[in-house]
Amino acid sequence: MNQKYIALVQKIEASGLWEEILKANHAAAACLVDADPVWIDILPAGEIIEGLGEYTVTHSGPPIDVEHMTALHKRGMVSACLLEGWAKTEAEALRLVESGKLNIISALDANTVGSGTGIITQSVAMFVVKDRNNGKVTGTFPAEGVKFQGGFCGWGLYSPEIAENLKYMREWLFPPLRELVKSIGGLPIKPILAESLQMGDENHTRQTAADYIFQHQVVPKLAEMEIPGMTRRQILDAIHYITETPRFFYCLGQGACRTATLGNSGREYSTVVSAMGGNGVEFGIKIAALGDRWFTAKAPYIHGKYNSAAFNIDMQLPWIGDSCTVECAGMGGLAAGASPIVCSLRGLGIEEAIAQTREMEKITVVKNNSYPIPNLGFDGPPCAIDLIKVMKTGITPCMHGGMIAKDGGILGAGMARIPMECFEKALAAFAEKYGVAQ
Repeated sequence: MNQKYIALVQKIEASGLWEEILKANHAAAACLVDADPVWIDILPAGEIIEGLGEYTVTHSGPPIDVEHMTALHKRGMVSACLLEGWAKTEAEALRLVESGKLNIISALDANTVGSGTGIITQSVAMFVVKDRNNGKVTGTFPAEGVKFQGGFCGWGLYSPEIAENLKYMREWLFPPLRELVKSIGGLPIKPILAESLQMGDENHTRQTAADYIFQHQVVPKLAEMEIPGMTRRQILDAIHYITETPRFFYCLGQGACRTATLGNSGREYSTVVSAMGGNGVEFGIKIAALGDRWFTAKAPYIHGKYNSAAFNIDMQLPWIGDSCTVECAGMGGLAAGASPIVCSLRGLGIEEAIAQTREMEKITVVKNNSYPIPNLGFDGPPCAIDLIKVMKTGITPCMHGGMIAKDGGILGAGMARIPMECFEKALAAFAEKYGVAQ
């Protein structure tokens, strides 16, 4: 560890700020533990995502200009222009992107999550989640079905078929689902997360149990519904979409975690991590007390198991995506002990999976006992990553995720750690804001 930062931590602990920091971090942790996320609606992104209007596109990770984007993100910008009709050809779209007319924003600078490339435009239908504890509302894009999964939002792809599928989802599949969530007053997400964590999910790389629990709650209700103006075929198609799409629950879990973490943005004195993600070039974090400021470093690679012997690291992008939002809320890599099967992708056994979670306890504020995990003796997973504890221990957070190919698609899955440089920059900024001499 750099002695400069150790000394800075010691100054912060010895200052009059320390009691305020402890109180703020306790409140930040409570915001995550007491979260009560509910799926309440399905709306076009332009109606739910802040600042998402004409000629505006989101991307994953910290802000980045077009010149320095990965090819995957650049392609996503072109795809966005074609999907929304802002351009008629790829060449015209590229000129529009390069002209500067396009307003390009980070998804984590709005009330959404940019999984994968995080390409979102105003017409994309979003699942809307509200946290009944803190009042925050977010929208996350759903899986685009079996044939186009990843498609536009995840991989930044465009084709007439992808565009037609997004329209089909918005106009045919989602109206029955919207009627369902409205009729039941919203679907609570927290009980699904809690039960799935007891059944082998860590809710980042694996949502197998969550999918089954979700289907058990939703499909019978849909099957019984009679909705004026909707045919039986439309309702059955919605049911097939839910049951046939792998990791359908993924977007709802992302939305649940994002609404919880939004409750900590701008919380004075708190050193808890409030957002994190990568754009394939840089990885960045936000700290609660420092609001929307980003602290970045070179994006790390995910190490794990490839799906084919033909795949290698030269085909892989460094971390791209905001799906590590779930780690901000204490799942994924922090809940490794709940899901040894995910850790087996890196050749780890159950003891090592549990050890990973126990290590994460050293850099977090609390255990989230809303989610008791059998493999941990019914302890909850560690929750609320603390900048100060990261700097004192030299331990950086573990993130589970998929290895994304440079041209889109999944090469495999594994784990990465947030670069220490992100925390070093954040600590310096925190000390500067609160007048601690460096």
